[in-house]
Amino acid sequence: MFAAEIVTGRTFIAVLEPGDDVLGALASACAQFGVGSAYIPVFFGAFTELTIVGAEHPPPDEDDPLQESVVVRNSEGLGSATVARGPEGPQVHLHVSVGAKGDSARATAGHVLGGTVQYPTEVVITEILSPELSRQPNDRARGLVTLTFDAS
Repeated sequence: MFAAEIVTGRTFIAVLEPGDDVLGALASACAQFGVGSAYIPVFFGAFTELTIVGAEHPPPDEDDPLQESVVVRNSEGLGSATVARGPEGPQVHLHVSVGAKGDSARATAGHVLGGTVQYPTEVVITEILSPELSRQPNDRARGLVTLTFDAS
């Protein structure tokens, strides 16, 4: 475990519009205000589709990182995220819990790989001034790219 006290900066509100790419729009909102590191404490909205890390069947080894994804269509839900400085701009790491409207609101939760906004999605973004966040492969997490920062 490692930890550090964060120093927050500005707070922004953004509304993702129907048809927006979820991750792209969040990254663009951060880039618009020059935000490299941030957290999104909560957002809520509706999505035409979301691709989420997951499987339709039990994986052979539940401890291994999943290499599969599922697509959830016409869903509503909420999520939260961290934003880290990447080589090509802000990198958004977003997790959601959504219910599929056409499937009795069956819930799916996990890491978002991509998706499209269906109805306006409201987001609050809080800038982190320090420490600077980044993502690096983590051998202790079976090679997954995870959040890192200077914990001194």
